[in-house]
Amino acid sequence: MTSQPFISSAFTRTILSHARQSGLCQDQLLQRSGICLSLLDGQDLQVPAHLVERLWRECERAGAGASFGCDLVNGMATTTLRGLNILLDSAATLRASLACFTDFLPRVTNYVVAELEEGGGQARLHLRSADQQPHFFGLDAATLTLVRNIARRLGRVPVEVFVAVRLTPQQAAGQWLRSVGIEVLEGTHPCLSLAATSLDEPLLGANAFLHQSMLRHWQTAAAQHTRSDSLELARHWLTAGDQPIERIAERLGYRQPSNFIRAFRKQFGITPKQFRLGL
Repeated sequence: MTSQPFISSAFTRTILSHARQSGLCQDQLLQRSGICLSLLDGQDLQVPAHLVERLWRECERAGAGASFGCDLVNGMATTTLRGLNILLDSAATLRASLACFTDFLPRVTNYVVAELEEGGGQARLHLRSADQQPHFFGLDAATLTLVRNIARRLGRVPVEVFVAVRLTPQQAAGQWLRSVGIEVLEGTHPCLSLAATSLDEPLLGANAFLHQSMLRHWQTAAAQHTRSDSLELARHWLTAGDQPIERIAERLGYRQPSNFIRAFRKQFGITPKQFRLGL
């Protein structure tokens, strides 16, 4: 069961904050993009990705320049990853840091999928769309944030870390990348290439205790998210067929049906049997 594509409310607030600083009208942008303020109130709320895509387009229509996404880098680094940067900064090596990034990015957004590939003496970090191609403002913000943060974690300037960066034809990040000496290529999606040996370099902010603490936090959050998805699937099975509740519990990995019933009631306020009866 695939979740609806979403982008975190923290990222959406960062876009709006930058839009205000650029002289754009926030109320008008919200109205035209169809985003309700209630979606932005909490730190862990999810905004449907198509509404954020509409927000990007409305920013562009309202006069945001081509470098609008590039200028979001500072806000991206400090607010949008909801503490994920602490986990990434405190890892022992760049490889461990990027593994956490690819594993937990879906908790921040499932609209872009990060994948690390190794071969030919290089490591390539791909940013592929899980749905339609994201607006180039968002791709610029993500690409430059990764370039700057990875170099910062290694304590080196970007040109000493990256062999080349591939961008989509619409992106404006190429100007900044070339200005710091990085080769820019064209591709279907952003891709950061660096020497494979860089992956095993230690990070400046490595902190085993902090990293393990943050890792447990993110693993717990991911497990809760997975459990919530499985209970949504349970509702579908309860509605669509006549499988025994014990069988549904077994299919979802619950050893005891009572544990499934307890989790279902905690999530939805009623038992699976009551849900099936339409109560």
